[in-house]
Amino acid sequence: MIGEFRARYPGITLELDTHDRFVDLLEQRVDLAIRIGKLEDSSLHARLLGYSPLRLLASPAYLERHGTPESIDDLQDHSLLGFSQLDHLNRWPLRRADGQPLHITPTLAASSGSTLIELAIAGEGIVCLADFMTITPRHNGTLVDVLPDCTEMQTQAVNAVYYRQTTLSQRTRLFMEFLAEQLQGQLHGSLSNH
Repeated sequence: MIGEFRARYPGITLELDTHDRFVDLLEQRVDLAIRIGKLEDSSLHARLLGYSPLRLLASPAYLERHGTPESIDDLQDHSLLGFSQLDHLNRWPLRRADGQPLHITPTLAASSGSTLIELAIAGEGIVCLADFMTITPRHNGTLVDVLPDCTEMQTQAVNAVYYRQTTLSQRTRLFMEFLAEQLQGQLHGSLSNH
Protein backbone atom coordinates (compact mmCIF):
# COMPACT_ATOMS: atom_id res chain seq x y z
CA MET A 1 0.00 0.00 0.00
CA ILE A 2 2.84 2.41 0.79
CA GLY A 3 4.15 2.33 -2.78
CA GLU A 4 0.74 3.31 -4.10
CA PHE A 5 0.44 6.15 -1.56
CA ARG A 6 3.88 7.49 -2.53
CA ALA A 7 3.00 7.33 -6.23
CA ARG A 8 -0.27 9.18 -5.60
CA TYR A 9 1.30 11.82 -3.30
CA PRO A 10 5.01 12.11 -4.25
CA GLY A 11 5.43 15.37 -2.30
CA ILE A 12 4.63 13.76 1.08
CA THR A 13 7.54 12.36 3.07
CA LEU A 14 6.70 9.37 5.28
CA GLU A 15 8.49 8.04 8.32
CA LEU A 16 7.15 4.69 9.50
CA ASP A 17 7.85 3.33 12.97
CA THR A 18 6.52 -0.19 13.35
CA HIS A 19 6.34 -1.99 16.68
CA ASP A 20 3.77 -3.31 19.11
CA ARG A 21 4.43 -1.07 22.10
CA PHE A 22 2.36 1.89 23.26
CA VAL A 23 3.53 5.21 21.83
CA ASP A 24 2.80 8.60 23.38
CA LEU A 25 1.86 10.55 20.25
CA LEU A 26 2.80 13.96 21.67
CA GLU A 27 6.07 12.88 23.26
CA GLN A 28 7.20 10.97 20.17
CA ARG A 29 5.86 13.66 17.78
CA VAL A 30 3.74 11.13 15.89
CA ASP A 31 1.06 12.49 13.55
CA LEU A 32 -0.98 9.30 13.25
CA ALA A 33 -0.89 5.85 14.82
CA ILE A 34 -2.70 2.65 14.02
CA ARG A 35 -4.00 1.07 17.21
CA ILE A 36 -5.42 -2.41 17.45
CA GLY A 37 -8.01 -3.34 20.06
CA LYS A 38 -9.98 -1.31 22.57
CA LEU A 39 -9.03 2.36 22.85
CA GLU A 40 -8.85 3.88 26.31
CA ASP A 41 -7.10 7.24 25.92
CA SER A 42 -9.77 9.95 25.73
CA SER A 43 -7.22 12.56 24.57
CA LEU A 44 -7.18 10.88 21.16
CA HIS A 45 -9.43 11.20 18.16
CA ALA A 46 -10.03 7.89 16.43
CA ARG A 47 -11.22 6.83 13.04
CA LEU A 48 -12.39 3.25 12.99
CA LEU A 49 -10.96 1.55 9.91
CA GLY A 50 -12.73 -1.74 10.59
CA TYR A 51 -12.46 -4.99 12.49
CA SER A 52 -10.04 -7.82 11.88
CA PRO A 53 -10.87 -11.40 12.91
CA LEU A 54 -8.41 -13.48 14.90
CA ARG A 55 -7.30 -16.91 13.75
CA LEU A 56 -4.83 -19.62 14.72
CA LEU A 57 -2.12 -20.29 12.16
CA ALA A 58 0.93 -22.48 11.64
CA SER A 59 3.25 -23.35 8.81
CA PRO A 60 2.59 -26.55 6.87
CA ALA A 61 6.13 -27.67 7.80
CA TYR A 62 5.41 -27.27 11.54
CA LEU A 63 2.17 -29.26 11.24
CA GLU A 64 3.92 -31.97 9.23
CA ARG A 65 6.59 -32.36 11.93
CA HIS A 66 4.35 -32.08 15.00
CA GLY A 67 0.92 -33.11 13.74
CA THR A 68 -2.21 -31.04 13.30
CA PRO A 69 -4.15 -30.46 16.53
CA GLU A 70 -7.70 -31.76 16.32
CA SER A 71 -8.98 -30.34 19.61
CA ILE A 72 -8.18 -27.50 21.98
CA ASP A 73 -6.67 -30.02 24.43
CA ASP A 74 -4.17 -31.05 21.75
CA LEU A 75 -2.58 -27.58 21.96
CA GLN A 76 -0.85 -28.56 25.23
CA ASP A 77 1.46 -30.77 23.15
CA HIS A 78 2.44 -27.95 20.77
CA SER A 79 4.74 -24.96 20.71
CA LEU A 80 2.54 -21.88 21.20
CA LEU A 81 3.80 -18.51 20.01
CA GLY A 82 2.58 -15.48 21.94
CA PHE A 83 3.25 -11.95 23.08
CA SER A 84 5.83 -11.15 25.77
CA GLN A 85 4.63 -7.66 26.70
CA LEU A 86 0.94 -7.59 25.74
CA ASP A 87 -0.42 -10.51 27.75
CA HIS A 88 -4.06 -9.71 26.88
CA LEU A 89 -3.17 -10.75 23.31
CA ASN A 90 -2.44 -14.25 24.62
CA ARG A 91 -6.19 -14.86 25.04
CA TRP A 92 -7.05 -16.95 22.02
CA PRO A 93 -10.55 -17.20 20.45
CA LEU A 94 -11.11 -20.69 21.85
CA ARG A 95 -13.14 -21.97 24.82
CA ARG A 96 -11.78 -24.54 27.24
CA ALA A 97 -13.98 -27.46 28.30
CA ASP A 98 -15.14 -25.45 31.35
CA GLY A 99 -16.39 -22.67 29.03
CA GLN A 100 -13.63 -20.23 29.95
CA PRO A 101 -11.59 -18.47 27.25
CA LEU A 102 -8.20 -20.03 26.55
CA HIS A 103 -5.35 -17.90 27.89
CA ILE A 104 -2.08 -19.39 26.71
CA THR A 105 1.36 -19.27 28.25
CA PRO A 106 3.65 -18.93 25.24
CA THR A 107 6.35 -21.52 24.70
CA LEU A 108 8.13 -18.84 22.69
CA ALA A 109 7.23 -15.17 23.19
CA ALA A 110 8.05 -12.03 21.21
CA SER A 111 7.22 -8.37 21.64
CA SER A 112 5.86 -7.82 18.12
CA GLY A 113 3.30 -9.42 15.84
CA SER A 114 5.74 -9.15 12.93
CA THR A 115 8.27 -11.27 14.79
CA LEU A 116 5.58 -13.82 15.67
CA ILE A 117 4.58 -14.09 12.00
CA GLU A 118 8.19 -14.78 11.02
CA LEU A 119 8.56 -17.38 13.79
CA ALA A 120 5.38 -19.13 12.66
CA ILE A 121 6.48 -19.12 9.00
CA ALA A 122 9.84 -20.57 10.12
CA GLY A 123 7.96 -23.50 11.69
CA GLU A 124 8.46 -22.59 15.35
CA GLY A 125 4.85 -23.11 16.43
CA ILE A 126 1.20 -22.08 16.36
CA VAL A 127 0.27 -18.41 16.57
CA CYS A 128 -2.96 -16.42 16.98
CA LEU A 129 -3.02 -13.16 15.03
CA ALA A 130 -5.46 -10.81 13.33
CA ASP A 131 -6.24 -11.38 9.65
CA PHE A 132 -4.94 -8.00 8.53
CA MET A 133 -1.44 -8.96 9.70
CA THR A 134 -1.38 -12.31 7.93
CA ILE A 135 -2.95 -11.63 4.53
CA THR A 136 0.18 -12.41 2.48
CA PRO A 137 1.32 -15.60 4.29
CA ARG A 138 -2.23 -16.99 4.23
CA HIS A 139 -2.63 -16.26 0.52
CA ASN A 140 0.71 -17.79 -0.44
CA GLY A 141 0.21 -20.83 1.81
CA THR A 142 3.16 -20.26 4.14
CA LEU A 143 0.65 -20.14 7.02
CA VAL A 144 -2.52 -22.25 7.23
CA ASP A 145 -5.51 -22.32 9.59
CA VAL A 146 -5.35 -24.41 12.75
CA LEU A 147 -8.55 -25.54 14.53
CA PRO A 148 -10.84 -23.40 12.34
CA ASP A 149 -13.94 -25.33 13.50
CA CYS A 150 -13.15 -24.61 17.16
CA THR A 151 -12.25 -20.93 16.70
CA GLU A 152 -14.86 -18.43 17.86
CA MET A 153 -15.47 -15.33 15.80
CA GLN A 154 -13.57 -12.62 17.65
CA THR A 155 -12.35 -9.40 16.12
CA GLN A 156 -10.00 -6.61 17.02
CA ALA A 157 -10.85 -3.01 16.16
CA VAL A 158 -8.35 -1.28 13.88
CA ASN A 159 -8.25 2.50 14.45
CA ALA A 160 -6.26 5.40 13.10
CA VAL A 161 -5.68 7.73 16.06
CA TYR A 162 -4.31 11.23 16.53
CA TYR A 163 -4.08 13.65 19.41
CA ARG A 164 -7.35 15.48 20.08
CA GLN A 165 -5.82 18.96 20.48
CA THR A 166 -3.81 18.77 17.26
CA THR A 167 -5.10 20.22 14.03
CA LEU A 168 -4.91 17.37 11.56
CA SER A 169 -2.51 18.32 8.80
CA GLN A 170 -3.47 17.83 5.16
CA ARG A 171 -0.78 15.14 4.71
CA THR A 172 -2.01 13.22 7.76
CA ARG A 173 -5.62 13.48 6.61
CA LEU A 174 -4.65 12.22 3.13
CA PHE A 175 -2.78 9.26 4.63
CA MET A 176 -5.69 8.36 6.93
CA GLU A 177 -8.16 8.58 4.01
CA PHE A 178 -5.84 6.44 1.89
CA LEU A 179 -5.63 3.78 4.63
CA ALA A 180 -9.41 3.72 4.99
CA GLU A 181 -9.79 3.32 1.23
CA GLN A 182 -7.18 0.56 0.95
CA LEU A 183 -8.38 -1.41 3.97
CA GLN A 184 -12.06 -1.19 3.00
CA GLY A 185 -12.05 -4.65 1.41
CA GLN A 186 -9.62 -6.23 3.88
CA LEU A 187 -11.30 -5.44 7.19
CA HIS A 188 -14.77 -6.46 8.31
CA GLY A 189 -17.16 -3.65 9.10
CA SER A 190 -14.96 -0.93 7.62
CA LEU A 191 -16.49 2.48 8.02
CA SER A 192 -16.15 5.60 5.95
CA ASN A 193 -16.10 7.85 9.03
CA HIS A 194 -16.07 7.69 12.82
